[in-house]
Amino acid sequence: MRIQKQMISRLNNLLVKDKLGLNDGFLTAFRSDITHILGDYFALGSNVDIEVRHEEDGNYSVLISAKATQIKEFGTTLKQRDIF
Repeated sequence: MRIQKQMISRLNNLLVKDKLGLNDGFLTAFRSDITHILGDYFALGSNVDIEVRHEEDGNYSVLISAKATQIKEFGTTLKQRDIF
């Protein structure tokens, strides 16, 4: 039963991707861009997962999930003495 539910879920995902026009090239490029952006701010510990849903109201929901091992440190252009 569990395997059957997984197969139905995968088929559903494929049909939704096809309906939305989300081909593998788009998702690969989008995932790469998002990974680079997140990598500027975080030390990523795993792959970035992306899910795009077409909502009933016609809008899209884009869900991005990633695990980070740490937040990267940044220097700022404002020094503490410049603030006061």
